Amino acid sequence: MSKIKSFQVIRRFAFEEWGGTETVVWNSTQKLVEKGNETEILATNALSNINEEVVNNVPIKRFNYFYPYLNLKKKNIAVLDKKGGNPYSNKLYKYLMLNNNLQILHCHTMQRIANTVRLVAHKKDIPYVISFHGGFFEVPQSEIDEMMKPLENTFNYGKIFDIILKNNRFLEDADGIICVGYNEYLITKKKYPNKVVTYLPNGVDIVKFETDKPNDFRTKFNIPTKAELLICISRIDYQKNQIKIIELHHRLKLKGEKMHSAIIGPVTSEAYYAKLKAKIDEYNLWDEVTIIEGLQADDPDLVNAFLSADYFILPSIHEPFGIVALEAWASKIPVIAHHVGGLQKLITEGETGLFFRDNSLDDLLEKFYLMREMKTEIIQNAYDEVCQKYSWDTITDKLIDFYQAVINAHKKR
Repeated sequence: MSKIKSFQVIRRFAFEEWGGTETVVWNSTQKLVEKGNETEILATNALSNINEEVVNNVPIKRFNYFYPYLNLKKKNIAVLDKKGGNPYSNKLYKYLMLNNNLQILHCHTMQRIANTVRLVAHKKDIPYVISFHGGFFEVPQSEIDEMMKPLENTFNYGKIFDIILKNNRFLEDADGIICVGYNEYLITKKKYPNKVVTYLPNGVDIVKFETDKPNDFRTKFNIPTKAELLICISRIDYQKNQIKIIELHHRLKLKGEKMHSAIIGPVTSEAYYAKLKAKIDEYNLWDEVTIIEGLQADDPDLVNAFLSADYFILPSIHEPFGIVALEAWASKIPVIAHHVGGLQKLITEGETGLFFRDNSLDDLLEKFYLMREMKTEIIQNAYDEVCQKYSWDTITDKLIDFYQAVINAHKKR
């Protein structure tokens, strides 16, 4: 297999503030390096003050950035850094321009950072590809409106630069597009029939979940050993819809079930977090619900959380893929998910998981009881599937093949 020199460009990359995109970039980049390819992770220094480091043989560089808005308050900058930010980074642009012998640029974000990659690729006459990690064509307008709230009462002085630099062309001029969600892949193939477009799902480090180390997760977080444990590991955010788990827990309690729920993840929407806590207050469930506001990607408590659970609930309003479902499968716990986005392609209903539909609490409750009856078979089917299809070795080999196809197509232009 050919060796390729690339850069992985992402809006932010902080080990303390983790999400699906960071997981994909981190794991695939490590595998690229293991397989003898030269690559670096390049990001803004949003949420991290470490400008340069090398972790697991992967160089990581972070650059100063700014949001081109007048009257943008510091607290709102922090909100944008977590989710929805659209910055410029002159230093990132300069670093990309100074590097020679690059074969391909891989951008894992959209808008201004993506356009920076587009400009560099055009000037250096090299190809660039863009990954859709967040359901680019499927994000509900209500969520877009929520992300834009920090920019209310500001003046966008960057608009003139956006027009001059043709910021709307980062997709049109891309040599290739990677879709982690199958629905988005179908839309993208139709919209860009002449581009190199691929469906490349996320992977999982299966070995990480095959551990015989002592698991003290329940003891450490005061979770009763005999209670059935529901978990959801994802950003605490309106997209992820964890309030539905609290509603399910309440209904199960009314039926006399002895349950405990754990919601684990970084807070990317303080407003939604307040609503989540208010719902727990309303049902008086604080003795039966544990919230852990984020664990670093390499924290053993993260693996132990999966291995301690009895059920994984993924109630997202929209979800391009759902990498946590793979982690649940590797941990041999059953998944009940909302029937949305890429989850519809990932999970085979009745074989590797169960779906609830239309954000219906009644349907979720029904599927919970059905899962109790079916979970032994579903756990085995899901574990077999994750081992066969979703190792990072397999996914990264496909990524390298995709890079080569894009490079070859670019040379023929």
